[in-house]
Amino acid sequence: MTRVAAAASSASSAAAVSAPVSAPVSRFKFLIVTVLSGGTCLACLFLLSLWDFRAVLFMRSLDVPLVDRLGGLGDVLGDGVTLALLCAGLWGFGWWWRRPACERAGRDALAAFVTAGLAAQLFKHLIGRPRPRFAHQEALPFDYGPSLQVGLDAFPSGHATGSFAVAAVLARAFPTGAWAWYGGALLVGASRVVRGSHFPTDVLGGAVLGFLIGYVWARPLAEWRRHLTRAWACALPFVVGGCALFWNVFSRPVDSPVSRGMFWAGLACCAGGMGVRWRMTRRGAGPAGSAGPGSESGPASRQLVLMYATGAILLGLAVSLQTWWVAAAAFMACVVWWMTYHDDHEAYPAAATTTTAAASTSTMRTRELWLTGLWVIAAAVVHGLRGLAPLR
Repeated sequence: MTRVAAAASSASSAAAVSAPVSAPVSRFKFLIVTVLSGGTCLACLFLLSLWDFRAVLFMRSLDVPLVDRLGGLGDVLGDGVTLALLCAGLWGFGWWWRRPACERAGRDALAAFVTAGLAAQLFKHLIGRPRPRFAHQEALPFDYGPSLQVGLDAFPSGHATGSFAVAAVLARAFPTGAWAWYGGALLVGASRVVRGSHFPTDVLGGAVLGFLIGYVWARPLAEWRRHLTRAWACALPFVVGGCALFWNVFSRPVDSPVSRGMFWAGLACCAGGMGVRWRMTRRGAGPAGSAGPGSESGPASRQLVLMYATGAILLGLAVSLQTWWVAAAAFMACVVWWMTYHDDHEAYPAAATTTTAAASTSTMRTRELWLTGLWVIAAAVVHGLRGLAPLR
């Protein structure tokens, strides 16, 4: 027994020594990622705000009973009382039944909800944007200013901020239900636009703010700089994708040599990313297979290559939309990705890479075949929606 214990101890020590450990995030890296991500988000929100008023008018013209019912449901789910009861109930359930995970999740979710609510109220009154029912014409963000007046508190949406803050904490505590938490938060945000309480950019800004707060609160606060850096990297692609999809549907297509060149360049970038993913699958028994003798960080390195290939696919899809600011925002999202993850080995746990390495080559090829099909379908749908309901 002593020899077995000693062997196990030495093996675990060797694994701990050989496992790559991420260095603490420097202040410079944190500052650069925050500036790039925040600047890209603000630029996307500014460009999207030029369409806010027309988007609200378009929503008012719709008369679909099902949409109205879903909007009412979202209002109830995102209400402050509902979210507070959900967090407090989860906390009390965990305390009463001695479930530490539930108790911690409820406590963190309630703290994130309160923090998000205070932050939302601060920005609301500092920015002073009028709600849609008080807005009778388009206005630039520079026309707003601090105000405590009722109705001049549109940005950001408090419902969206609180919902995404709670969803980020619960998705961390119960990852199998992440789709439900974020799906509910997305329903809450959409309901605020459908009901005419907020502009689309109010909801998007609140979603980003709430996600950042919830992501950090759900993790050790001692490493808040690292977690906030990762939160930016997670949120930015969705912000860019949401704005790009909105612009793609509601803008009028432009046909020119430059736009056609961007379309074919984007398709070539997508094809190159898919080719790299297929090559990595053929070279090993899974994306995170061993990288050969003498390589200590092979699984992480291969996982990084796959991430870069995925980024190339997403960047190509953005370029193929033939809009310069979408391509620029997608490029900035890729830069933030690279700065966040290229030396962050903790993003790829050893257990996950070992499990992936054990998968059969045929299984991984089947997965890549499905992913390739999904990419093709997504590209076809996105381009099929181009200019579907032009607002200008």
